[in-house]
Amino acid sequence: MSNQPDAPHSFARFELHPCLLDAINAQGFDRPMPIQGRAIPKIIEGRDVLASAETGSGKTAAYVLPLLQSLLEQRLEEGVNAAKGHHIRALILVPTRELALQVSEVVGELGSKMRPAVRCTSVYGGVDVNVQASALAHGVEVLVATPARLLSLINAKAVVFNKLRTLVLDEVDRLISSDFQDEVETILKHLPNKRQNLFFTATFPDSIRDLVRKVLNNPEVIDIPLASKILIDQHVATVNLRDKVAALGYLLKENDWHQVLVFATTKKSCDELVKALKSLDVDVLGLHGNIPTDQREEALALFKRGKLRVLVATDIAARGLDIGQLDCVINFELPRQANDYQHRIGRTGRAGKTGQAINLVAHHELAHFEAIEKYNQERYPREVIPGFEPDEIAPPPPSRRKPKKVVGKKRKAKQKASLKKQRTKKPFGSGEGISKSESSGPYKTTAQRNAEKADAETSYKEPKGAAFYGNPVASKKPSLYKGSSGDAPTADSKRQSSEKDGDSDPKPSFYKKAPDSE
Repeated sequence: MSNQPDAPHSFARFELHPCLLDAINAQGFDRPMPIQGRAIPKIIEGRDVLASAETGSGKTAAYVLPLLQSLLEQRLEEGVNAAKGHHIRALILVPTRELALQVSEVVGELGSKMRPAVRCTSVYGGVDVNVQASALAHGVEVLVATPARLLSLINAKAVVFNKLRTLVLDEVDRLISSDFQDEVETILKHLPNKRQNLFFTATFPDSIRDLVRKVLNNPEVIDIPLASKILIDQHVATVNLRDKVAALGYLLKENDWHQVLVFATTKKSCDELVKALKSLDVDVLGLHGNIPTDQREEALALFKRGKLRVLVATDIAARGLDIGQLDCVINFELPRQANDYQHRIGRTGRAGKTGQAINLVAHHELAHFEAIEKYNQERYPREVIPGFEPDEIAPPPPSRRKPKKVVGKKRKAKQKASLKKQRTKKPFGSGEGISKSESSGPYKTTAQRNAEKADAETSYKEPKGAAFYGNPVASKKPSLYKGSSGDAPTADSKRQSSEKDGDSDPKPSFYKKAPDSE
């Protein structure tokens, strides 16, 4: 474990190239953050590094700056033409396209003063692979890639790594999950054995230890304590499942947050929540894997520029989304994996700024949230949103079974009769089908049977309930609202009901505005 002193007061202490120092000054960075102060010197020395630092701690610049320093030295050794052709000098593997774009942006900013300019390309799914292969053919020094797309390019022989010097795995804990592990291990087989390896992660689960032992050579282990416990004000609001959408709309209305990131667990619930919030006149867009790439990039760009107030996202946005002053993160649904909790709330409270994280937890989610607390070795007090008090007796959890289709009595009888299907025979010498009933009855031609069937269907009347089940009437409630009948309660109606009942519970600490008094 590294016992390095605190971060030095200036980036000049690292003896970086003047063009890198100029770029650092242009970005407004006055002093290194702790992860940068500890990692940059060791990476410049050529050591393998295993660094654990939470999202927003400056870890991207911690490996990009020494990586660019190494590129400048290689240019001096081999000439400026070293960037031409397929000779990739550094490979950065990331789990999502959003993080790939974010890392590429940081490389471009910190390498903006290099002459010639640093050649950096990002490759990820959802974009024409031939366009990306063409970009690689024009020469790349730094390649940022997601595993699946990189494997496609490797199999197409569009990329080679014979000149690779540095491998970076950003978000190692996610890259070695079941979604990516096989792909990452296959990629490693195509890389030269002699290289520098840099592993960065926000969490350090036991599952990454095997990969660390196999890949890293006597690494410098750097562990930066979590700052989010101090910088992020965390709250847990217990609420009925049926009230979640209305409660979220109330929070967005009553607080003067400039921007809010809301997390949903599935793509379907993300779409439904966006639709429900739009019905409440909330400025909102969604972000998940099934949304076309151009629309995802547009939503991210609007959110980063402060032109969009609310972004509803699945965990795909928890990695690499860097918003300078994000006021609040709301977990509308809890993450499936406990270690993803820190990645989610780490979107706020960044770079020394404070932020808020609010968890809306229904009865059936309490046990899972307690598991998240246990994983993070934290315990948060339960709070109640005025007007959205949860039931004392927990309602049954939401059913995942599809409702059975109700069939009318007449249709049931008709279906029974169809089981005793008449056999159709073709007599010798005739092209017309003749059926014989299994009970004693005369032979009938196909034309006769079709005519009788048409008459029966004309006289058949739809049972009263069938039309509803076949063509359900659209509800006025938001699509995620699970109430039994009537419209979903609005923030005002819930609050007024509470006030009429004489409810005088104090408001949770995450409210900045008091509700209107009557």
